[in-house]
Amino acid sequence: MTRSLTEQFNIIKKFIKCHAGEGDHVQARQAAETITPAAEQGDGTAQFLLGRYFSWGYHSDCDNRKAIYWYEKAANDGNPEAAEQIMNIYRNDCPDETDTDERKTLILKWHKRWFDIFAAKADNGSANAAKALMNLYVEDCLEDINPQEGVKTARKWYDRWIELLSAKASKGDVADKMLLADILLYGDDVPEELLDCFTNEDDEHGLLKAIQLYKEIADGANNEALKAEACYKMGRAYHDLGEEKKALACFKKAVKLNYHEAYAKVGDAYLYGNGVEQDDVQARKWYRKGAELGEITAMLGLADCYKNGIGGKQDYDKAMIEYLHLAERTGNRWKHQAVGIGTALYELGNMYLNGLGVEVDLRKAYDYFKRAVSHYNRAAENALNNKKFRDFK
Repeated sequence: MTRSLTEQFNIIKKFIKCHAGEGDHVQARQAAETITPAAEQGDGTAQFLLGRYFSWGYHSDCDNRKAIYWYEKAANDGNPEAAEQIMNIYRNDCPDETDTDERKTLILKWHKRWFDIFAAKADNGSANAAKALMNLYVEDCLEDINPQEGVKTARKWYDRWIELLSAKASKGDVADKMLLADILLYGDDVPEELLDCFTNEDDEHGLLKAIQLYKEIADGANNEALKAEACYKMGRAYHDLGEEKKALACFKKAVKLNYHEAYAKVGDAYLYGNGVEQDDVQARKWYRKGAELGEITAMLGLADCYKNGIGGKQDYDKAMIEYLHLAERTGNRWKHQAVGIGTALYELGNMYLNGLGVEVDLRKAYDYFKRAVSHYNRAAENALNNKKFRDFK
């Protein structure tokens, strides 16, 4: 039975994914031979996969010269990964007859070619290509450009990325609007080095644009969950702008739409007097509402109220119950959830270390601090340096 070209592609892909010494070498070689005519006739996928096949170092057919030959054809067809692969061959596994100076020249040539292919795609309207260049000018900048210039160039590609995403969002798709707004609010996928260069004016402009997008989603989406999420995130944006009354109004609207994370934000507003008269009793009330729904930040807020007597009677036992409920959670998907659990574990360690509502138990304190460290809690790392724990290390 004759396999299709796609099936032959999949054989090579599967072979490349195998670890050293594994995979069907004979079948992979036959597949490579079968797709060669298609590669010679200009099939970009076949060209790239032949490059991958010949550059894969765990079989007898490995040949960097042949790999470069096929990668170059794929790069000429506009495949940026092919140019990247050639650059990496010269960086890490250069053909033996290539001298040091020639190697440096070829690395820079293919590094630039890699960037040029992305630039052409970005100029042709590819937001993903603009995003890739934004990141590359920070994380893998060309050797003949200093890092500061690289960040400046990254900013230009950031602007192009946002421009392209804005054009796409303007067509009215809710998912496109949410993606763009989240980038502007949270800095999703933007390198830290670039974010650090943004001015207050940049930040304000981005937040105002994010608010506009979230408002459009909240006003126009048919899905209640999307409306709620947009209201909540609009509140986050207003908070970052310092417009606390507007932020609180958004959080309360999100609460009405059953967005659980908003309860803690309303509690925070009353606790710190953000956009409303400061009121510890109301803060505890809102934290309790969120905690009853299992929302992590609200549970931490309520536990803190119990522990410190905020908005009511101090109660270490109830504080510990909230922390334990969080400590027992497993399999949390998002990092912010893990961080919240780490905070609860750290607080439990402190309670056993200092005898807050329980007998001092250094073993339990140490164990809770250790678990907190695995949940990104840096305070727990410092706590473990306490001399009281020297016998447990």
